[in-house]
Amino acid sequence: MGQQELDEIIKKHKMWLEGYKKGMKADLREADLRRADLRGANLRGANLERADLEGANLYGADLRGADLFGADLRRANLRGAALEGANLYGADLFGADLRESNLVDCKGILSFTGERHLLIYFKFNDQYYFMIGCITKLCEEWVREFEEIGKDHEYGESIELYGDVIKLFSQYDFV
Repeated sequence: MGQQELDEIIKKHKMWLEGYKKGMKADLREADLRRADLRGANLRGANLERADLEGANLYGADLRGADLFGADLRRANLRGAALEGANLYGADLFGADLRESNLVDCKGILSFTGERHLLIYFKFNDQYYFMIGCITKLCEEWVREFEEIGKDHEYGESIELYGDVIKLFSQYDFV
């Protein structure tokens, strides 16, 4: 999808949010939005189910209540994005930048803001992952290696806190 077409959809979505008759809820299911510029876009409540957002720039975007089920968000810039209540079940967050994002009440992930980095626990392709800062590993790897990774990346004493959260979160399964 081209940027001009995307901008038009966002414009109509904004009108829909504001209650205008000519507005239309954004339906971007399965859309190819790789490397799209969505900085500051208001996509609150939009349907982005299984959209390919790999490498997209969503810095500061409003995605509250958006359906991102199964969306490809690999290496997407979601820094500062409002994701409250978003459906992230099955979303691929590998390498995504979620710093300063609001993940309150998101579905499909557990998150924890630590002393240095955001910790995210999510399920993808029937496997569980932790993402801490820019490092994404399988749950079992983090449980086994968190102390070593902490030393390698100079987490200092805060690694103990991350270790406790990793152990706690790793007990949860997503339906």
